[in-house]
Amino acid sequence: MTPPSPAAGRDGTATAFRAWHRRAATGLNALIVAVCLAALAATWAAAWQRIAFEREQALAAAAQSNAGLAVAYEQQVVRTLGAAEQVAAFVREQVLTHGASGPALARWVSQGVIRDVAFTIVSVVDAEGRLVASSHASGPVNYADRAFFQAQRTRSDDRLYVSEPVLGRVSGRWQVPMSLRITRADGSFGGVVVLSVDPARFADFRALDDLGGRGLLELTGLDGVVRARRLAGAMAFGLPADGLSWYQRRGAAAEGHLLDDGRATDGVARVVAWRALADHPLMVAVGTAADDDLGPVAQRRRTYLGVAALASLAILAFATTLVAVLTRQRAVAEALLASEALFRATFHQAAMGIAHVAPDGRILRANETFCRLLGYPLELLRARTLFELADPAGQAEARAFLERRLAADDAVSPEAEAMYRRRDGRALWVHQALSVVPGPEGRPAFLVVVVQDISDRKALEQRLAHAALHDALTGLPNTVMFRDRLARVLESAQRHGRPAAVLFLDLDGFKSVNDRHGHAAGDAVLQQAAGRLRDGLRAEDTVARLGGDEFGLVLATLGEGRDAGRVAAKLLESMARPFELAAGPVRLSCSIGIALFPLHGRSVEELLAQADAAMYEAKRAGKNRLCWAGGAAAVPASAAAPAPPEGGLPGPGADAAPGAA
Repeated sequence: MTPPSPAAGRDGTATAFRAWHRRAATGLNALIVAVCLAALAATWAAAWQRIAFEREQALAAAAQSNAGLAVAYEQQVVRTLGAAEQVAAFVREQVLTHGASGPALARWVSQGVIRDVAFTIVSVVDAEGRLVASSHASGPVNYADRAFFQAQRTRSDDRLYVSEPVLGRVSGRWQVPMSLRITRADGSFGGVVVLSVDPARFADFRALDDLGGRGLLELTGLDGVVRARRLAGAMAFGLPADGLSWYQRRGAAAEGHLLDDGRATDGVARVVAWRALADHPLMVAVGTAADDDLGPVAQRRRTYLGVAALASLAILAFATTLVAVLTRQRAVAEALLASEALFRATFHQAAMGIAHVAPDGRILRANETFCRLLGYPLELLRARTLFELADPAGQAEARAFLERRLAADDAVSPEAEAMYRRRDGRALWVHQALSVVPGPEGRPAFLVVVVQDISDRKALEQRLAHAALHDALTGLPNTVMFRDRLARVLESAQRHGRPAAVLFLDLDGFKSVNDRHGHAAGDAVLQQAAGRLRDGLRAEDTVARLGGDEFGLVLATLGEGRDAGRVAAKLLESMARPFELAAGPVRLSCSIGIALFPLHGRSVEELLAQADAAMYEAKRAGKNRLCWAGGAAAVPASAAAPAPPEGGLPGPGADAAPGAA
């Protein structure tokens, strides 16, 4: 038998090695393919997850914004209903005092006693439903079959009833009737006072432009009938609300938001926020088109999908390269270089600002977005710490936040909102996330800071907060802030035993400016008047526009009661100066009512009522004068500023004011 040659042995060994190598290569290739598929799945899953996350964020932001608009719209509706109830209560008092024929409604409207233009018709209906007085000329009319009449006849509470829209029998137009019960002295039903409002008035919202061209603004009764709806610019009313998703949910929550598919309206999906009114069986709804809210998300969606597609191509390329590494060792270095290049591209081309920060706060590196947001070149950023970039008031908080993240405090969220200062000094609000990257020994090597610019969102929040507490025309505090300031002043005055004062000021002859020169001129007068009032007070005092041409003032920390009279006298002089309008100067005057704490009342409501009554007494006495609460005689502007004597205010016959020091 011939023994095998060494070459044959080597050949057999080589063949076995090649077979093993082929099997190993096949197994490794299969592993590479499996890993490649997993990476592709993870890439696309991350892309879709990010898209879904941003979509939810956009919807949540839209819902939050619409919720704020719903609050503002609710306040507007409540103010309209409150004004209607005041007018109705005034007319009812005249009926109960002078009889059904007492109210001269048409004359009151023409003379400006009833000045709210929202109420197109004010009428009085007797207990049998007959129209006995109206601001609109009409023949015999009976309202016994109307819901607003029947509801007030059977109910016992003294509240305004807002009916569903009806076709007016006097005006011949669609109106929303609002009625208040007239109860005789013996408790029997004596009829109703009814005010009619054009449904479009309820859908006239100052922030309507914020809803976009396809926005929704709706006032709905809890009886299932839409009082007014403005949808994509078109008005509608009297529609059933049973199919509306937000109406169906109002029983479970008095307020909320949802994404409506639009099938019950016009087929447009919207982000809708709703609120139920606390004191009326009504609810408001505000909505924006979901496509408009998700527009930026749709743009980024295409970007994410493109990046995922590029990443998928990169993964496939990497897998092909890795397979080639089995035959060419150089591919290992190439793959490492490609991986490093991919990292650099991802770091520098990210849409959000990214920086690497040392544990002591020094900035090690930052991408272009981070540099652009703060306005610094990379060289200057690397010479600073993260704390120096923060707003001076928040530097201590920024340092504490970083230290807690380094301490791996699970109770501290890795995300937070912070305010940085750009290189030019402007504020930059960001949403930031800090992640700790450990070193080889497990200690923190550096932190990754990811920031996203939220300055626009913060600015919107500030504008909404300001609009909720200030008058849009004059910039002065509105009634809500006025009452809050007054309550705080009274609390301080009570605590320190000092007097305080409330002044009500109403412009004399303002209606003639509107009638003669137009509403733009009237607005200019109100703005100039607001500036004079603001300039005539101290920093701790408050001036607010309460509505129309009426202003309220709170004088805090008075040395003595007569100080309020001096201030009022100066304001009379200030308002007597000409108001400069485009058509030429216009002269007006004002009437002022003064109530002192604690002389005329100790609560907000008492002082407001006393000051209001004193102001109307000043008007009745001839205008261009001031009057103290408590029955004192009105004092003309030409007289010295009145002051309460040691025993109280001047008596009814004291037409001349004591000399002011």
